[in-house]
Amino acid sequence: MSSLTQLPRQVLLIMLLQFIKSLGASALIPLMSFFIVEGLGSSPWQVGFYTGLVMPLTLIANRWAGERLDHGFPVKRLLLISITAFIVATALLTQVSGLVMLVLLIAPLMGLANMGSGTIFTYARLYAERNDLDVARINSWLRMMVSLAWMIGPAASFTLVSLVGFGPTFLSACVVGLCFLGLTWRTVPAGFRSERTQKRDAGKEPVNWRLLIAGLTCLGFIITNTLFVSAMPLFFVKEIGLPGSTPGLSLSVKCVVEVFMIFWSVRLAERIGIRQVLMIAAVLAPTSMILFAQVTEFWHVMAASVIEGAYYGLFAGVSISFVQSFAPDRPGRATAVYMNSLFLGGMIGSISMGIIASATDFKTVLYVAAGSSVVALLILLATLRLRPETAQETV
Repeated sequence: MSSLTQLPRQVLLIMLLQFIKSLGASALIPLMSFFIVEGLGSSPWQVGFYTGLVMPLTLIANRWAGERLDHGFPVKRLLLISITAFIVATALLTQVSGLVMLVLLIAPLMGLANMGSGTIFTYARLYAERNDLDVARINSWLRMMVSLAWMIGPAASFTLVSLVGFGPTFLSACVVGLCFLGLTWRTVPAGFRSERTQKRDAGKEPVNWRLLIAGLTCLGFIITNTLFVSAMPLFFVKEIGLPGSTPGLSLSVKCVVEVFMIFWSVRLAERIGIRQVLMIAAVLAPTSMILFAQVTEFWHVMAASVIEGAYYGLFAGVSISFVQSFAPDRPGRATAVYMNSLFLGGMIGSISMGIIASATDFKTVLYVAAGSSVVALLILLATLRLRPETAQETV
């Protein structure tokens, strides 16, 4: 971790930006379904009205932001749009009294707010390239900031709700947004933008199939993760009969291992290649899911959680660099594809979990989760000859 102190000041500030942005998002996103059911008194199935609108709006916003960044739109303006949407959304949440208001007002704002993380990733890549820094290493540090934030945000928000209720919790998230706004305003140069020359025939560019295949690989990993995280509490406690603390401790072990593996993944990639690191992750992922499906004791869960943290840390550490490498002259578009694979995988996994568990059981969900990573491995193997382009080749 000593290399952290050797990073330029601006990179450290970008990392702090990503941490604060992810802290606000992680405090809010997992809480929304609980708020809809417990805070608004709606039925659980009505959560789909909100998530069903936020997810596609997020996909559209990420794609729009990526294209704007690639064509010279200032980074700071896009971040300010995202931050403003988040602050307004959290402020309005303190006054929301019904599901209709939530869907019509909050969902569109959250779609805009969710494009902030991808914008920061693109900003970091542009800054790294402009200053001859190691892009893969900086990407891994930023991804570590996301993981650290998600270790803190959900636990903090649910604890606050239990102590003071939803209103003060949303107000606290709003304060986080204000901190994000202040840091962005002071640290992001107003004129910082991509220096790439825009093509006159940009609208007629062919589909970058290699980029889409890279995004599809990430999708397989995310579906695995989402299926497992969604099914884990009920599987461990209801089906296996383990203590109620098991899911939380399992997640803690996974996150600790994940953070260290993110840091190590870049060094491993420098030795054997990014694709090979992803292939190792794609072997460990189904292994962990199959082991989880066989657990009967608490220590079994902890042991499998170490493997789960290892696979997800390897994936998280190099996946964004892998996707960006297939569109070196379009970092905004590549980052949008990466971010959209995360959101789309989360949506598919969340919806599929309930359907699979209702038709069979939660153990079957774990086997399906394993299968999703096997598909990712098969894609990686089938595309071994598919190599990233250089920026010169795509201009």
